[in-house]
Amino acid sequence: MVHSAGRLDFAALQQRARNRGGRAERAARARAAHLIVFDLLELDGDVLLQEPLRRRRAALEDLFAARRLSAPWALCPL
Repeated sequence: MVHSAGRLDFAALQQRARNRGGRAERAARARAAHLIVFDLLELDGDVLLQEPLRRRRAALEDLFAARRLSAPWALCPL
């Protein structure tokens, strides 16, 4: 998500995502984007959809705490 005027701005993120090449690099420097994760639907091949949200959220927090999460940059080119 992109911050704009002190709040999250999805439209700004969409606009930034349209850039390619050098324009994408300049846009990334000018307006940093942040990944917002709020749920975990699968973990290590196990589908968690039947688990309560509080358990999925706890598992997600554990992944961040253990630094097992990283952005899939190779799958999401600028």
